[in-house]
Amino acid sequence: MSPLARYSLIALTAAALAFGVTHFALKSTADTTAHADELGWLKKEFDLTAAQTAAVEKLHADYQPICAAHCERVVAAREKLANATDPDAARTELARLEAVCRDATHAHLQQVAAVMSPDEGARFLALVGPKVSGQTHAAPLGLK
Repeated sequence: MSPLARYSLIALTAAALAFGVTHFALKSTADTTAHADELGWLKKEFDLTAAQTAAVEKLHADYQPICAAHCERVVAAREKLANATDPDAARTELARLEAVCRDATHAHLQQVAAVMSPDEGARFLALVGPKVSGQTHAAPLGLK
């Protein structure tokens, strides 16, 4: 391998590595900021105590991977529907997956509301609950 090719390969590898590290770091920071923003909003909007905030944070952290998995399945089902040889079966499966997601999200929101005072929990469900029906599944549903 010529010295020029070797240096080019090293430079390309270093650039790819730098891009990957930067992309991961920025995405992680953005996710953390969005999560902190949601929790800050919940704490302020629903007058949560430190214990309530910690409980909601745990519920939300535990549910995020479940929600993300539901979104992935729904998106995959939509892609299958677009290319389906049997569109009726694909639509049925998509509707089933959307119902699983919707039901799980409603259950999660009920758990979050149960951590709050009864009045604030009811208000939370009234504000956030309707967002479930409009969920696009492009990303997990936020609490804000």
